[in-house]
Amino acid sequence: MSLMKNQANPWLTSNLLVLGLGMLPALLLIGVLLYFTAWAFAFSFTDLALVGRKSVEWSWVGLQNFERLFTRRGFLESLWTTVIFVFFSAIVGQSVLGFLLAALLRGTQSTIRTVVEVCIMLGWLLPDIVAAFLWSATTSQTGLVNSLIIVPLGFPPVNFINDYALPVVTIANIWKGTAWSYLLFSAALDSVSREVVEAAKVDGATPFQRIWLVMLPIIRPHIATNMLFITIWTFTYFPLIFAMTGGGPGTQTQTLAVFLYNQSFSRGNLGFGSAISVAMLVIVGLLSLVYLRMLREPK
Repeated sequence: MSLMKNQANPWLTSNLLVLGLGMLPALLLIGVLLYFTAWAFAFSFTDLALVGRKSVEWSWVGLQNFERLFTRRGFLESLWTTVIFVFFSAIVGQSVLGFLLAALLRGTQSTIRTVVEVCIMLGWLLPDIVAAFLWSATTSQTGLVNSLIIVPLGFPPVNFINDYALPVVTIANIWKGTAWSYLLFSAALDSVSREVVEAAKVDGATPFQRIWLVMLPIIRPHIATNMLFITIWTFTYFPLIFAMTGGGPGTQTQTLAVFLYNQSFSRGNLGFGSAISVAMLVIVGLLSLVYLRMLREPK
C-alpha cells in the first residue's frame, strides 16, 4: 500500500476529496451492477412469480430452481441450441468471414473496398426488428428466395423460416454481425508490418503460409478479443431470434435468452428465470476466462 501511495500522483494524494469525487461515478456504476447481479442471484432461490399471489408472498425454495435446470426439459435443450448458434453464427461465421474479407480487401482499390464496407455496415446499422422483418419476408414461402431461385428452377416453394429455422436465423446473424469482426481484423491487419510480410514472401512463403504463419500469430490478441466479444454478445443475443421465430417452430430456435424470456415473462416464473440468468452468467464467465487466457502472451 505504501509503495502504491509513493507511486501515485502527489497532487492526487494531497487532494483525496477530489480523488473521491472523481471516482464517484465509477463507484455508482459498480454499485448498480452489483445490485442487479445480487437481485438475480437472491431471487434464483425463491418461487417469485410475475403475477398472482407468489408475486407478493414468495418464499425461499433453496436449490429447487437450479435442480429444475437439469431435471426438466428446456434448459439443456436451449443450451445446446445456443452452443450451435454461437459456434456457427459467431465463431465460424462472423469471425472467419470478417477475417477473410479483411484479408482479401487489404491493399485493394479504395473504391471497391468502400463499396464492400458500406454493404457490410448496412447490416450492422439496421435495427434488429427491421432486419428480422427483412429476413422473414425474404425466406417466406412467397419471398425473394423462392421467387428468384426455387420456383424458376422448377421446385415447389419452400418455407425456409418454418423448415430450416435455425440455419436461417444463424445466417441472418452472420449477415448482421460480420461488420464488427471485419473492422477489428482490418485494423489488426493494417498494424502488421509490410516489411515482415515482404520478407516472408522473399523467403518463398505462399499466400496461405504468409497468413497462417506470419499474420495470424501477430494478430492473435486481436483474434482472442474478437472471439471474447462476439461470443458474449451472441450467447445472450435475443431481439433478432425472437422477432424472427419467437423461439420456434416448437423449440428449434429457443436459445437460452429466449428460454429465459419465456420462463420469466410468458409463464411468469421470475424465480426460475433468475436461476437461468445465474446459470448463463456462470457459463459466460467461464468462456471469458478461456478467452482471457488466450490473450496472455506465450512464454
